[in-house]
Amino acid sequence: MTNRIVSVKTMENMNLAVCFQNGVEKKYDIRRLYNIFPQLRELESDKSLFEKVIVDVGGYGISWNDELDIDAEEIWENGIETGSHKVSILSKLGYDVARARELKHMTQKELSKITGIYQSDISKIERGIANPSVATLKRIADGMNMELKIEFINIK
Repeated sequence: MTNRIVSVKTMENMNLAVCFQNGVEKKYDIRRLYNIFPQLRELESDKSLFEKVIVDVGGYGISWNDELDIDAEEIWENGIETGSHKVSILSKLGYDVARARELKHMTQKELSKITGIYQSDISKIERGIANPSVATLKRIADGMNMELKIEFINIK
């Protein structure tokens, strides 16, 4: 499952507030990894380093430096859901495309070959940094043997 991170903030007691591309927010205590990755203890002794946490390119994890990082799936699976945040339509669309592709057990490269859309463009769509046309979305849906559904939903 694609659970890409879009933002991370430090909190008290070695906790992180992590927002995912689908809008879910999770709290994650890095101390749970101390027994597996003792090098993470360095973050507790160096608070200024702890504060420098960043989201890795592509949102597949977070890191502090080349030796200290945590995978997005670890945070997704073991973090505590604390709420949700509003995500951009492009971010939500990207999440939906990636999820659909993974449900079809396809790689971006396979989808690219079927649709004639560059793999790099599929990647940009999935990361929420491209604004694809409806025709492009239709090609992607057709390539996965899926129906494209666009809705207008009444907001309160």
